[in-house]
Amino acid sequence: MVVMEIYRSEEFNPEELALLGRAIGTVAQGTIIVGRDGRAISRYGKRALVVGIVSTGSSTMDVRLIPLIVLKDFAHKRGLPLVYVYYYNGVNVEVSGFDPDEINALLKTKKFIEAHPNDIGATIYYPNALDDFLQDMFKHYNFEIEGKALVDCMNTPAVLLFPRLSEHLRFEAELLNDMMTSYLPPKPQEVYLQKLKKGNYTFGLRFRPDGHVEFYKDGEEKEFGSMWKLLDHMKKVL
Repeated sequence: MVVMEIYRSEEFNPEELALLGRAIGTVAQGTIIVGRDGRAISRYGKRALVVGIVSTGSSTMDVRLIPLIVLKDFAHKRGLPLVYVYYYNGVNVEVSGFDPDEINALLKTKKFIEAHPNDIGATIYYPNALDDFLQDMFKHYNFEIEGKALVDCMNTPAVLLFPRLSEHLRFEAELLNDMMTSYLPPKPQEVYLQKLKKGNYTFGLRFRPDGHVEFYKDGEEKEFGSMWKLLDHMKKVL
């Protein structure tokens, strides 16, 4: 599933986010999965987006706090578009399943669909999305890994994958930048790679805010945008 950035702002502007939601909802005219990271500003930003979306008659499935890499797999399996709000050097919105040019054109013309009050879209809350995703994944992957991993969560909700993921696959995980409510930028990649090289680690994982994970082993790096593809690779090489 291809995910692309549709919005970035150093300042929190709920009016802009509500307008973006109206454009997204006008294009979608259906159900959209929405999620966010752990910062308060992302929670409020998502609320503004949802207000805009439902005003057009489109509905939202709100999975709340979830890693973007998981949300991509979750939405792909259900065949639904997604909107994700996170903070990384400002407020960011990623989308998938939309034509960004169509959204941007609507933002310029502001010719949004205005739903009748009786036709305002609904919001369905699905707070167990991450748990259901992990249960589904663990049914398919039951191999064991020996060793220790250095995991950089980069202050994203990827920290929520642990310790369940490491316990299921039987490896030890040392977590870095696991404060998902922090607005401080995580340490740069070079610092992570230096620690990985000097330590006695079997492999490394670095979960980026843009929904990709970097996998390191024996001096080689691979990048994955799906948890399923990551675990397929881990099963082969570990």
